[in-house]
Amino acid sequence: MGKDITFEKNGVKVSGYLAEPTTKGPAVIIIHEWWGLDSPLSNIKELTDKLAQEGFVAFAPDFYNGKTADNPDDAGKLMMDMFENRMEEVNNIFRASVEYLKECDATSPKKVGVTGFCCGGTLSMYFADKANDIIDASVPFYGIPQLAPIDASNIKIPTFFILAEKDEFVKNDDVIDMAKAVWKNSVDVQVKVYSGVTHAFLNTKRPDVYNEEKANDAWKLAVEFFKTYLG
Repeated sequence: MGKDITFEKNGVKVSGYLAEPTTKGPAVIIIHEWWGLDSPLSNIKELTDKLAQEGFVAFAPDFYNGKTADNPDDAGKLMMDMFENRMEEVNNIFRASVEYLKECDATSPKKVGVTGFCCGGTLSMYFADKANDIIDASVPFYGIPQLAPIDASNIKIPTFFILAEKDEFVKNDDVIDMAKAVWKNSVDVQVKVYSGVTHAFLNTKRPDVYNEEKANDAWKLAVEFFKTYLG
């Protein structure tokens, strides 16, 4: 359904995967896990297509610039290099992506949300803080807030934190504390902790952790949240 694209905005070159709905709709940026966009362990392109089927202009930027991993050691190196050394580039890619989506003919209304998984969930929290001037809603899936400098008191857009009860990477209490800080900004904030599942429970490429029932429910709630706040 979607297609790989490359574009340039304000001198920033961006590559990723774009899927458009059959009619016009708002936009959502979906951010890959630590595996990278095109890893055999990534289902992000499938989820991008699913967002388009729900009526969104969906774009998955490649924050690793073509690099991928198929094992945790290499994935961890790529992720930590991004968070420790490449965040200025990541910010530029994200802002260029938002501008591109707002200029797309298919995007109407001109609103943009962000969602992501694992390190992409972390970036969804991060951009809810650092880019709240250009985006309208965020749905982080099991993000890891200690990876990035996130000021939750600066998150002033509707945000829905989705967590896994048995997550071995995420300190759920920390995310709940973030939600409390967002709540003080008088914006809609929601938290859902899915019992009995662990990190990456929406990843169909990971049968060891994927849970169809909980994944379907979480996806449904995320889509409803975006439809509410993006129009």
